Amino acid sequence: MKPAGPVRLTVPGRGVLVAAGALLVAAKLFGSGELAGLAMAAGLAVGVATVVVRRAPMTWRGERWLAPSRVGVGDHAHARLRFTNVGKTAATCPAEAVDEVGAGPTPAARCLVPSLAPGAMAEATYDLPTGRRGVLAVGPMTVSVADRFGLVARRVEVAGTARLVVHPRIHPVLALPGSPTREARRGSTTPARSPRGDDFFALREYEVGDDLRRVHWRSTARMGDLMLRQDELRFGEMATVLLDTRAAAHGGDSFERALEVAASIAAALVEDGRRLRFVTTGGFDVELDGSRAATSGSRGDGRWATVLEHLARVTPEDRDAVDRFALAVQSIRRDPSGPLAAVVGRATPVEFAALGSLRPRLGLVMIADCGSAAATRSAPGAVVVPAAPGQDFAAAWNAAVLGCGRREVVRR
Repeated sequence: MKPAGPVRLTVPGRGVLVAAGALLVAAKLFGSGELAGLAMAAGLAVGVATVVVRRAPMTWRGERWLAPSRVGVGDHAHARLRFTNVGKTAATCPAEAVDEVGAGPTPAARCLVPSLAPGAMAEATYDLPTGRRGVLAVGPMTVSVADRFGLVARRVEVAGTARLVVHPRIHPVLALPGSPTREARRGSTTPARSPRGDDFFALREYEVGDDLRRVHWRSTARMGDLMLRQDELRFGEMATVLLDTRAAAHGGDSFERALEVAASIAAALVEDGRRLRFVTTGGFDVELDGSRAATSGSRGDGRWATVLEHLARVTPEDRDAVDRFALAVQSIRRDPSGPLAAVVGRATPVEFAALGSLRPRLGLVMIADCGSAAATRSAPGAVVVPAAPGQDFAAAWNAAVLGCGRREVVRR
């Protein structure tokens, strides 16, 4: 808790002093004792209010919790406030708490703090704005004491600032399947799967006689049907998500849609405990290990928070002389590690072909097309999923993932 600030005049207090001055001038001009008395009374009221507020105990301690501190666009989040009188002798006066919230149309949350005896506590909550993507500064929080007539006030800062990360909405989707084995990449239709391996390969629906120990419960909960996991020998463990953030590749709502799709695909991989490389055409490149998922509900290790914050802040990149898409594809080609999910906007046929050409090195390439709602485009060697605004991306993606589990990975 910082030291309390000085006693300051409020707007009504300034008005009373101005009126007192005007009354004094009028009293001299007209020789009126009554006007002079009114002026003195007004000045005395401000003086008494100043003394009362200056002597009021300012012994609050404030605490704030954001629940949660990272949230998807449109999801619910709130701030919980606690006020404690840490003084040992006197009760605090009724006061008003103000918590600054960003710089939007409602830049502050206000609540009343009742009189608190020494050691007593009071709590309050308010909803946080989550309608727009971004990183929202919450705080500092101050408590103000005023006199009964609101002529003067004194305030103290009781809590610092916190951050609310509003990232793109995350849709519940199935995780990107694992890459096929070397044999499948060379054209074999019989991939060398290990019946009890450690690496995720693909999903498929349960059939009578299957080993129930292979049930993938997370996907079963999402789909409503019993889903089994297939594993393979260790090869290509890290999945890659490529996000096209070029301004020229997006129009209308396609950029925000692409952010939602990329966040959803990456979150599904992290929830499944997979290793992930998240790349954008703007140069953002982070690798993280989903197996370090925290029990508190935050997906992945600390770098997953970095990815979400980047998605909360990122804006379309202006056009320049560098072919950023080609550079990102070249980076993935130089360091192949596993299956690729590319989230694109208005990508050209040449760029689609460049992504499809990565299949021999990555084993599986899936393209989420956020730029074309009229018809599904194609890319030889890749599975294209329609994901434009207004389309049911989650259903299309899940169907494509299940299709890869049955046939696409080994037969394309």
